[in-house]
Amino acid sequence: MSASTELLDQFILEARECLEQIGQRLLDVEKEPGNRELLNDLFRQVHTLKGNCGLFDFKALERVVHAGEDLLDRVRNGSLAYNGDIADALLAAMDYTAELVDAIAEEGAQPASSDGRSQELASALRRHLDGPAAAPAAAEAPAAAPAASATSPVAPLPAWLADLPADFQRHGLTALRYTPDADCFFKGEDPWHLARSTPGLQHLMVRPAGDWAAAADFDCYHCNLELVVVSDAPRAYIEEHYRYVPDQICCHALEAAPSAGSAAAAEDPSPAQAAQADPVQALLRVRIGRIWDDQRALLARPGIAAGTVAATRRTFSQLIGSWGDEALAASLRQSLEALPAGATPLAAWALQHRPGGGASDEAPAVGHTIGAPVAPGAALVAPPEPRRGGNNPGTDDASGGAGGAQKVLKVAQDKIDRLMDLIGEMVVAKNALPYLANRAETVFNQRELAREIKTQYSVINRIAEDMQHAIMQVRMLPVGTVFQRFGRLVRDISKKLGKEVNLVIEGEDTEADKNVIESLADPLIHILRNSLDHGIELPAVRVAAGKPAVGTLRVAARQEGDRVILDITDDGAGIDTERVRNKAVERGLIPADRAGLLTEHEAVQLVFLPGFSTAEAISDLSGRGVGMDVVRSAVERINGSVELSSTRGQGTQIRLALPLSMAVTNVMMIETAGRRFGVPMDLIVETVRVPAEDIHHFKSAQTVVLRGRIVPLRALNELLALDEPPRMNADGEHAVLVVRLGNENVGLLVDDFHGTSDIILKPLEGVLTGITGFAGTALMGDGSVLMILNPKELS
Repeated sequence: MSASTELLDQFILEARECLEQIGQRLLDVEKEPGNRELLNDLFRQVHTLKGNCGLFDFKALERVVHAGEDLLDRVRNGSLAYNGDIADALLAAMDYTAELVDAIAEEGAQPASSDGRSQELASALRRHLDGPAAAPAAAEAPAAAPAASATSPVAPLPAWLADLPADFQRHGLTALRYTPDADCFFKGEDPWHLARSTPGLQHLMVRPAGDWAAAADFDCYHCNLELVVVSDAPRAYIEEHYRYVPDQICCHALEAAPSAGSAAAAEDPSPAQAAQADPVQALLRVRIGRIWDDQRALLARPGIAAGTVAATRRTFSQLIGSWGDEALAASLRQSLEALPAGATPLAAWALQHRPGGGASDEAPAVGHTIGAPVAPGAALVAPPEPRRGGNNPGTDDASGGAGGAQKVLKVAQDKIDRLMDLIGEMVVAKNALPYLANRAETVFNQRELAREIKTQYSVINRIAEDMQHAIMQVRMLPVGTVFQRFGRLVRDISKKLGKEVNLVIEGEDTEADKNVIESLADPLIHILRNSLDHGIELPAVRVAAGKPAVGTLRVAARQEGDRVILDITDDGAGIDTERVRNKAVERGLIPADRAGLLTEHEAVQLVFLPGFSTAEAISDLSGRGVGMDVVRSAVERINGSVELSSTRGQGTQIRLALPLSMAVTNVMMIETAGRRFGVPMDLIVETVRVPAEDIHHFKSAQTVVLRGRIVPLRALNELLALDEPPRMNADGEHAVLVVRLGNENVGLLVDDFHGTSDIILKPLEGVLTGITGFAGTALMGDGSVLMILNPKELS
């Protein structure tokens, strides 16, 4: 494969986005097979993916996608009924397509063994082409048959197409009249741009919609235009493109009768004619023109490297070969090879020989100037549609267009991560200023200098916090990016278990940091698999219990303060606490006498013990003793928490509370036994000073009553194995740090508090990795290293 790395990376990115949307649409269509809008959108996504594959020599990939497109086309046209078997075949094909795209991303080429598997999947898809027709389509077929007949009369052209040249009155083309509102300019619309960027544009006429006003009364803000467009793109693409002005357009399918000359051409079509007859080839030409312009823009960059120029030259050569006209390709390659080295001559050659869009039966236009003015009533070979923000043909670019959407810039993830690292360094440097101010005042007796340093610190602190917040917003992703995969997971597992489950997702627009989102995937999959395997009952059991046969699994997300709350709820059988107790005792996880004393809520929490499982046999779903303990460990690793509640016979709820961000951590610095430590602020409930006489002693335990509640006390020195008793201040008071551990509050006896600070938490590495009780370390402004405690592991 000789394509440039930049072009291949773009293909992989767009292919993955397409596959994500295809997977979701397949699940949607399975629920609503009669929804024409969903079917059309699914077909467009697969069609787009196939068009992208056509730019590369990925035969196995294109074979599978092409078979899926043919099958969906039959379903979309109503000549084939969509069913579960078709859904299974399409999902399996898209899964394998995703595997091929991943392999191409890693190796730059398809695996050598891909042909056999792709043939098998393509054959499995095509076997469904002879299936039963859909009922609605069967009813409409008699009415549609005359239009498809070769001998049927051609419908007369409407009056607004009277001036259409005969060359564009061909079967398969669509004509569109676009009459913008007179005040469209005040709505932010650009009729000329919208018409010129029509997908598959073949012909464009501009004429006045009415008589022009006298020169003295002429209003330049009054739109008096009528635009007539001819396109070879599918009608659904065109209607999608004009979706914001549906009341201003009128479409007409062109059905010109074939002449003797055109019949002869049909027997032996030229490459250009074949491209016009095939909408896929037409779309491919549009994409070629788009990539051509991208390469020209790359050549215009100042200081472009020689290697990049060489890669661009190879890309032009490949694009020429993809055009479909071998004679033209040979001629253009010859002129390309004769060019001298350098970006300037190559850019001039690319401008002169840019493909014109395939509008005529002749070779692509040479020397066509993009954006040249067009006289009213004149025909135009349109430039390719502008680069779009998404994968759907006809959608407007995020940088502007008919939709007026906000501008979007795609940035590589590693660049954002680099910015976060720089913000972390800035936080550390910022924290050094108070230390310098203190030295200026206490060591050098420079109070004025210390005051100025503190003033500048306030300014820098505000700027750093604003920058941190802005970059955090860039890193924020909706949790729906994780939820997308759940539909397929629930479908496959419930089908395998013989259960009927309805997945309900709420709050997928709730945002959290990218790292938090990525860490959610595995814990949530564990929870959903447990709910499907152990929670929701078989349909017959549910009906016997007076429940609907179809179970409900609900995943809801919301933001509360600086936390993201995820609730996973099912209406299944709930947790059998007696069975849980017995299994915990049987596996030696808890003594039998202690198990009998547990409350219902405490017994439910036994499922979080390492190695706990109630499954009788090992399967690919459960029984391996790895599950909810993994969930809790993964969530607590990102400073989150898990709560589990269950009602026998009614269902189970698991609540995950997660931080919005993992990048910068706010900690309180405390002192004990002459050493300083940090405690994450999200675990701290309050700080108090308690008189020694208010502390109650019960054998070796200590408690204190705070705000009407009994709070157990633990000496931090003792937890850290430091041989020093807690110190009191001059007033005989102990400093108590109250932290939240699960559902309980615990007071830690420390020597003193030293304020809060923003730090970049670094996990323990090397031989220190296994040390419990510490979340990591942080570099402070004075150059010292602060150990960050993990109270959950200490207690």
